[in-house]
Amino acid sequence: MTALSNGRRSFWVGLVVISLLYCFYYLGFVYDLFLVLPMRGRHFIKLFFILCVYWTGLRVMRRSTALWVKRLWSFIYLGCILLLLLLGLSDWVIRRTPLQLRTVADNLQELLVSPLLYVAICLIVKYLGRGSSIKA
Repeated sequence: MTALSNGRRSFWVGLVVISLLYCFYYLGFVYDLFLVLPMRGRHFIKLFFILCVYWTGLRVMRRSTALWVKRLWSFIYLGCILLLLLLGLSDWVIRRTPLQLRTVADNLQELLVSPLLYVAICLIVKYLGRGSSIKA
């Protein structure tokens, strides 16, 4: 198998896995279980799904992309996770965060779980990155 077809196959496998995680998160947790879970349990489930998507993207990009792509992926995810952890810590320890800030955090968390960032980074690689082999 050539590097080009291997890169395409790994792109599609990563997209399918991240999409399934996103669907499972929404169908299994947001619409059903989240209604009865306490706040701390919701925080842990959200963090778990973010880490699963991050790990999946990292595994796919590990063999088929340039170093700068992996660094960009890690920088975006780890920076956002750190921000969300700080917001969650202040929510637990200091006081309940304002509704507007929670809305921003929920939207950021949804972006991290969705396949949107994965596709966007792969499109950046396709059109700007000349040193990688992942192709959409």
